Amino acid sequence: MDKKVPFNLDTYDLKEELDRLRGKVKKPNILIAGATGSGKSSVVNHVFGRDLTKVAAGEPVTRGIHQFMSDDIAIVLYDSEGYEIGSARQQAYADEVIGFVERAQTKGAAEQMHLVWYAINASMKRVTPLDRALIKQLNEATSVAVLLTQIDQVDMEELTALRNELADVVPEQAVFQVSVAEELLNDPELRAHLDWERLVTWSVEQLDQSLQEGLLMEIHAESEAMLKLKRKKANRIISGYVASAGTAAAVPLPFADAIALTPIQVTMSVHLFRYWGVKANDDMLKTLIGSTIIPQIGRALSKTILLNVMKFFPGANAAASVINATVASGITWAIGLAINEVAYRNAMDSSKTIEQLLNSDFGSLFEQFMEQNPVTKKKS
Repeated sequence: MDKKVPFNLDTYDLKEELDRLRGKVKKPNILIAGATGSGKSSVVNHVFGRDLTKVAAGEPVTRGIHQFMSDDIAIVLYDSEGYEIGSARQQAYADEVIGFVERAQTKGAAEQMHLVWYAINASMKRVTPLDRALIKQLNEATSVAVLLTQIDQVDMEELTALRNELADVVPEQAVFQVSVAEELLNDPELRAHLDWERLVTWSVEQLDQSLQEGLLMEIHAESEAMLKLKRKKANRIISGYVASAGTAAAVPLPFADAIALTPIQVTMSVHLFRYWGVKANDDMLKTLIGSTIIPQIGRALSKTILLNVMKFFPGANAAASVINATVASGITWAIGLAINEVAYRNAMDSSKTIEQLLNSDFGSLFEQFMEQNPVTKKKS
């Protein structure tokens, strides 16, 4: 058997790995539609925390629809110009949007329109016949969310009337009331009337699992509910690396070479940091992995694995200091969950840096997830 070469961070090409990870993310296509002044830009800016039309390259795909995409953005946004209510352009806009979506749905999965967010300005206090017709047709082709924007400018009775006008057009759970007014966003009691979190949760669940990661990477998650959703969905990322670790250890491997410094686990760390939007350039990220992740994994392994491997994984050969596929998978799962939890805690409370949290929390979290032994108790 060939001797395994220990992992060397100095020769690890982080930029190449990040480029590879970017290329692997499947990007959901999202069309934002609605009349002029319906608040489409405000929706995009709030959900994603930035104006994607300014940071992504835009190009027209039809007379009134622009595509915005970038290698560094994990979704593709399609922005429609809208129409003036009562203008001659109304029908042309409807034909353009419907035609664009219907043509897209005849193409391959990567080119189809995966979501439509249709904005209606609630302050206009009506749903136009064109809105109703457009939403109904779009909903036959793909998943459509109807966003009643600027709800701070209407009362509850008016809002209920708008929702009733949509009752026979889309399911009630696909209608969302939103606003970017500071007085609503900053007041917990008033914010409870906004559906930003529900919109994102609904949108994620409409997507194929392979597309969910891209949307969640770009979401500007602020609430605990949204961060918990992001933490939960990261399990799919971790599962892929768990499978790779199990394959790599199909033939028992030495602890030092195959566990503490495995490229699979380092790449998983990079992937999770990118998923959570950890703010660090390539050099800083490499330093973070080398100075914190790898030493923490090593310390946790020496303390936990060598002493208790027989407890966690019956049948493992602790005396020979080797691991099999089950042990490798379990360790990788615990590492991934620990990193995911640290990133979640950092997003919940940024008073501590990611480095501080890794140093203070990673070891205990690793042991906690090893105790749960999810790989052997329940396949994920």
